[in-house]
Amino acid sequence: LIGHSLNLASDISINFAIQASTLTDYVNQRLIVEIPVYEGNEQTDTQTLTIEPVLKGNYYYYTLAGLTAVRMGDVVSAQLHMEKDGQPYVSKVDTYSIATYAYAQLNKASAKDSLKALCADLLRYGKEAQIFKSYRTDSLVDAAMTEAHKAYLSDADAVTFATNNETLNDLDNPTIKWLGKSLNLESKISVKYIFELGSYSGDPAELSMKVRYVNRSGASVEKTVTGIEVYDAVKNRYSFSFDGLQAAELRTVVEVAVYHGETRLSQTVRYGADTYANNKTGQLLVLCKALFAYSDTAKAFFG
Repeated sequence: LIGHSLNLASDISINFAIQASTLTDYVNQRLIVEIPVYEGNEQTDTQTLTIEPVLKGNYYYYTLAGLTAVRMGDVVSAQLHMEKDGQPYVSKVDTYSIATYAYAQLNKASAKDSLKALCADLLRYGKEAQIFKSYRTDSLVDAAMTEAHKAYLSDADAVTFATNNETLNDLDNPTIKWLGKSLNLESKISVKYIFELGSYSGDPAELSMKVRYVNRSGASVEKTVTGIEVYDAVKNRYSFSFDGLQAAELRTVVEVAVYHGETRLSQTVRYGADTYANNKTGQLLVLCKALFAYSDTAKAFFG
């Protein structure tokens, strides 16, 4: 029997859970997941993934991560494959979606109002992402929301955005010069920090970006981002992307700087992702309001 849960704390992912005691005699366990691929309103392909289990307590968890916001309504098919005494076994096909979870909570009498509000805002965010990306607009993820469901929506029109965008003058003659930032509105919301190499003549692959912020629990966090991205090789422009914030932390002001080893080569940038939404118009503004309404609701839910 496969159970389900959603990780709404950071990226949107589906957890398939199976009680470990039911698989004691089986080996080589893996979950084969098929995900429909759409272009516009037409399914054009199917993506197949193999997910290995992680044992936590009394359950094996198989986590399907990386679903973009537009794919909340896409129904994935999952089947457990395993072996016993040299013979292969497969489970029945299990189907699920992010929307399945959200509607289940909205319809559950025992679910807390704060969870219902989170799921309502999540579905609205998914819908606005679909419209923005022209993805399955004939099957919007919020189409089945009733008036009772919609009563849990926060007021997206009341959402405002801060202005946190500062380059500190904390390094004389920095080797690397900051150029800008952009926001990637996918499953994991990420900020791309763009810079030019300036007087740096070494291998760009040896650079890293250190990230500092205070998380929603009030603890100071420091992370190192590697995997430099080419932004414009001709002009020696590169970027790093950071997607480590949880949904409830999207308004957090993050400090970043570029390093070579332990040597800092850039000035420090302080930036809040919601700053990106200022001066946006049209459907992009609608999407940003839906996203940060969801983030604010997540902050209220997770505390």
